[in-house]
Amino acid sequence: MNQEKSAITAARMINCVDDHHQRLFIDGLLAGLSEARRLQWMQLVCEMAYPDLVWKDLEAWLEKKFGRDPRKTPREVASLCRRRFRMNPKTLPFLVRIAQKVKLRVRARMRRHPELKKI
Repeated sequence: MNQEKSAITAARMINCVDDHHQRLFIDGLLAGLSEARRLQWMQLVCEMAYPDLVWKDLEAWLEKKFGRDPRKTPREVASLCRRRFRMNPKTLPFLVRIAQKVKLRVRARMRRHPELKKI
């Protein structure tokens, strides 16, 4: 209960300061996090910023793109995905990471099941 109240108070305080100090706060916060933890936070922020977007649909769309043309890079497909789902350009690094994981999954599936060349 006390931590919840402190978190809400901190969020209100951060909202009251100017953009420069908000950026300093976020830089300091992210500096102490590992890369994996940063990715988890980015995913949480994206899910909260885009609640209507179904993330499983996004991954299925990525799989379909990589299944049709496996030569495409994750960055190309992530850029297409960002435009297709009308997402903020700042989410591109997160989408690139998701696209990398999806491409690896599609490549592994193609290696295991060569008869499934196209999805």
